[in-house]
Amino acid sequence: MTRLKSVGLIGLGLLLISLVTMAAWLSQNSYLVKIFSSSTAMVFPTAFCFFLAGLAFLLPLYFSPRTSLIRNIAGILIVIIAGLMLIENLFNVSLGIDLAAVHRWYSDLNPSPGRMAPNTALAFLAGGAGLLRTSDNQFYIKPRTVAAVMLTISVLGMVGYMLLLDLAYTWYGFPRMAFMTGFSMSMFACALMLERPEMNSLAKGESNLYVFLGVAVTVLVTTMFVSYGSLRAQDARNTWVEHTYEVKIISDEMAGYLARAGTANERHELDDMAGNIQIKMAELKQAISDNVLQRDRLANLEKLLPGALDTARQALAANAEAGTAKTRVGMAFSPLIQIMQQFRNTENQLLQQRKQESEQSTSSTTMVIILGNMLGFAMLLYAFWLLKRLNAQRSELELALQQANLDLELKVEERTSELGKLNQDLSGFNASLEQRVAERTADLESFSYSVSHDLRAPLRAIDGFGRMLEEDYGNKLDADALRYLSVIRKNSQRMGILIDDLLAFSRLGRQEVHKYNLDMTALVREVIQESLQQVEKVPEIKLEELPAAQADRALLKQAWLNLISNAIKYSSKSDNPSVQISGSVDGDHIVYSVKDNGVGFNMEYYDKLFGVFQRLHHASDFKGTGVGLAITQRVLTRHGGRIWAQSSVNEGASFFFSLPVGEQNG
Repeated sequence: MTRLKSVGLIGLGLLLISLVTMAAWLSQNSYLVKIFSSSTAMVFPTAFCFFLAGLAFLLPLYFSPRTSLIRNIAGILIVIIAGLMLIENLFNVSLGIDLAAVHRWYSDLNPSPGRMAPNTALAFLAGGAGLLRTSDNQFYIKPRTVAAVMLTISVLGMVGYMLLLDLAYTWYGFPRMAFMTGFSMSMFACALMLERPEMNSLAKGESNLYVFLGVAVTVLVTTMFVSYGSLRAQDARNTWVEHTYEVKIISDEMAGYLARAGTANERHELDDMAGNIQIKMAELKQAISDNVLQRDRLANLEKLLPGALDTARQALAANAEAGTAKTRVGMAFSPLIQIMQQFRNTENQLLQQRKQESEQSTSSTTMVIILGNMLGFAMLLYAFWLLKRLNAQRSELELALQQANLDLELKVEERTSELGKLNQDLSGFNASLEQRVAERTADLESFSYSVSHDLRAPLRAIDGFGRMLEEDYGNKLDADALRYLSVIRKNSQRMGILIDDLLAFSRLGRQEVHKYNLDMTALVREVIQESLQQVEKVPEIKLEELPAAQADRALLKQAWLNLISNAIKYSSKSDNPSVQISGSVDGDHIVYSVKDNGVGFNMEYYDKLFGVFQRLHHASDFKGTGVGLAITQRVLTRHGGRIWAQSSVNEGASFFFSLPVGEQNG
């Protein structure tokens, strides 16, 4: 299974989880809102962010050309939502996003039912940034780094639920991360991890460095927030311990006043104790307003106090025997002393409990701070070790690169020296070759002269004597003899034309090219007039305005003459013969074309089209020697251009040639 398919499956899982959660919020189904009854619910904005992430991972499987656009839109929306949620948490304001799909129908342990937890928002900020890509499909932020941050936050949350450590998934005073949120966030992070490209060892080391730096920063930030929350909770517990201790002191003082009132011998002594009891009772009522049990006990005591005081006053007023009066006063205050003793016992137990909780909180806070900082610093130390290792690898690579550059320079010097020797040898070879070419050229010129003189003389003699026979003895010869004589003269004349074309083709290779700025339209008009002088059936010729070019006028006129004459000749058998001549500038070349509606030719024989003495039609159908196109090709080649053609049988032919755009040299 490829990485892309694995990422797509994770995206499908995120889509299913988010769709079920959002449907539960919209349908107000509390059973589907959270996966465990003891867990906090995944809020609607969190589910929507997972929905966007699922789309970003799944849709590129089917819409690969728009991968970057889909991911960037999803990433930007996730970053915006997470950022707004973080602002709501930090400043305790509502921007309206936390109320999406809540409608106040659902509540749990979170102080804000629809608000995303701050650690969840931080993870989404990292994940949304990890989705963003450039126009060339490159990541803005290394995916393994943000994935490490997200995994740290999500794994801490899930482990906290499993081990009942609320500090791992909640920050004091803020909404809690849901277990399903941590699970889905880990899926999100794994998808980003799978998307990382294949890397070499150095790139892997650099990626691992960013991973551990991300984990270290996340652990330290989490430790900071957890420590802050724990310290605030510890302050609250210490406040409660101090409050309980104050209540205990007041209750002890009130118990003492009750005991002294129960042993009073004089009326004024009893009244003094009654006044003190009333004062302490008022202080206790204010101090225990949050404790229902103690408040009920104090209310009962307050209810019994007037009766006890009346009984004690009556006993002291009757001037009874000292022992009897004291007994009656003690009996009157005995129920009050018992209630107060229960009150004191409860406060003592509450004080011990809160002291124990405070001590445990202090211990756990200290442990969290120590372990978090140790883990964070351990990650940082490992990251620094990786950095040192990477620097060492880079140094080794730089040394190896320097050595490779030195070796390359030495090899370049060796090859340069060898190339210099080869250039010297090549210069000598070129000089020798030029000398041989000059010798061969002289031989060729001698041969050309021999051909033009030695072969033309016999041909002229054959043609001349044949003409003399026709003129002097034509009336004495029969019809067959006259026909034979005509064939002899025509073939000798044709042989002369072939020799002239061959010599012209040979001379092109030696003729110097002088380029001038030519008015190509005027030149072609001149060629058309010459081509139509001996034509029986004049075609319709359409000449467009042609761009000027730098070329040898004589040579290019010969090329135009060959092409236009051929177009007129091969379209002569058409009902309405026509020839079209046009030209245009194409980049650094000028392209001209000659098109006709004649017999055309079969493209299977295209390779013979520009060969010397190569003909694609029988001589009895169309006159010619088969040298014209070869001459045209050589003319254009010497100008730095080229020629090509397109055709179909009985559908005409199109010949194109190009000349470079250049400056004249004459």
